Amino acid sequence: GKGGIGKSTTVSNISAAISDKGFKVMQIGCDPKADSTNSLLGGKYIPTILDTVLESNTVREFREIDVSKVIFEGYNGIVCAECGGPDPGVGCAGRGVITAIELMKEQGAFGRVNPDFIFYDVLGDVVCGGFAMP
Repeated sequence: GKGGIGKSTTVSNISAAISDKGFKVMQIGCDPKADSTNSLLGGKYIPTILDTVLESNTVREFREIDVSKVIFEGYNGIVCAECGGPDPGVGCAGRGVITAIELMKEQGAFGRVNPDFIFYDVLGDVVCGGFAMP
């Protein structure tokens, strides 16, 4: 959907409602603005996965980083992460999201959290083919 129509607000409200029913929820923001989860975190912005990769200098070093540096607990125990990505017009946000999620899988983040539901708040205007629908 178009930017600014409320996708992040909607997914955050769905995450909150499902967590209120007793389920373990994880929400992953997939927009370079990295603002999907801040409503679940009391307005706080968190370090993004891709920024953490850049700071570690190499992907190999990232694989050795404690996953707690990129996942945070928000409202009612919702586990929050932000993929991050390139500035507008630079690089492919979709490819960045895929890379971030692959790194989280390799780190065992999903197994450690063991969520009942994972919500991906996907940006609305990926034009570079980073995401595909079946």
